[in-house]
Amino acid sequence: MSTTKDYYELLEVARDADADTLKKAYRRLAMKFHPDKNPDNPEAEERFKEISAAYGVLSDPEKRAHYDRFGADAPMAGDPFAGAGGVRLDPNHLRDVFGDVFEELFGSFFARANIHHGRDIRVRLEVTLEEAGTGAEKEVVFQRPAKCEPCGGTGAKPGTQPVKCDACRGAGQVRIQTGFLQLVQPCPKCAGSGVFVPSPCGKCRGTGLSNEEARRRLKVPAGIDTGQRIRIEGEGEPGRQNGTAGDLFVEIAIKPHPLFTREGRDLVCEVPITFPQAALGAQVEVPTLEGKVKVKVPSGTRSGAVVRLKGKGIYDLRGVGRGDQLVKLVIETPKRVTPRERELLEELQAIADAEAGKGQAGHEERKGFLDKLREFFG
Repeated sequence: MSTTKDYYELLEVARDADADTLKKAYRRLAMKFHPDKNPDNPEAEERFKEISAAYGVLSDPEKRAHYDRFGADAPMAGDPFAGAGGVRLDPNHLRDVFGDVFEELFGSFFARANIHHGRDIRVRLEVTLEEAGTGAEKEVVFQRPAKCEPCGGTGAKPGTQPVKCDACRGAGQVRIQTGFLQLVQPCPKCAGSGVFVPSPCGKCRGTGLSNEEARRRLKVPAGIDTGQRIRIEGEGEPGRQNGTAGDLFVEIAIKPHPLFTREGRDLVCEVPITFPQAALGAQVEVPTLEGKVKVKVPSGTRSGAVVRLKGKGIYDLRGVGRGDQLVKLVIETPKRVTPRERELLEELQAIADAEAGKGQAGHEERKGFLDKLREFFG
């Protein structure tokens, strides 16, 4: 059974709380449990991480909907911000809530917690509609920094090691007194890492990282749509000085299809038919994601009529069913006709005019229009 605390209870709000209520609740609790306001209090720091993770989910409409439906996922191992639900809080959430005082209140905390954590990488992957509709396995190629081989990621020249920073004594932060206010900020000498590299590696110049081309295979789940992302844990940039690696986020972009358009789980396809097929009825071939199928065109079909093919659409991303395919029948009007075709069409038009004038069945709309036309012009 999951031991993750309920996000709404953590923020002390109702489940239907709006964005403004969430922001006010988070601001109040973050000010109360911020680690700099509770030094040497691990319980307060853990509570701060939990409420930050909760706000990170509930302030995002898509993540909130997913949480309301499925609950929280398991925490991400090794992530300093993986409190409840394994969500790493984006500092931009805090900037949005606290405005100009963000750096004073939270800058030291984020510098202290994130200094060794590698950055996430975001790449774009194009897939076909068929691949998105039924699922596929794809390879993604991307550039990322990798651990420098000569120094093993330490940033120090081979044969040497980083040393404890003498400016902050390895703490990674320094305190500055400004009047009655005491501020904590990352150490300017070691950039908050707590260590200093006196002899940098010649290849990576002390960063501990060098660029590489990476290739990873991933499963594209059936039902995914443009703009949705797939997360691969630990495939982002490695952390400095052997810190925790970031994640790889693959954003999906579905290529335009020559025959289909997508409406949620449904596919829409326009199929041209001739006037005789629409008037007399026929069977026409229609494309689907799995191949061609025969569709019956009832006699008297009007242009724009839709035939629904059950279960021929896109699979649901949650694996609960499949959409339909909507076949829109469009009567094609020829731009050019042969002399014989013209002769037959003129004969057909003459018959239609005569039948409409007599009020024959099948011509009620045209007769009704002609009656209204005569009445309008007196």
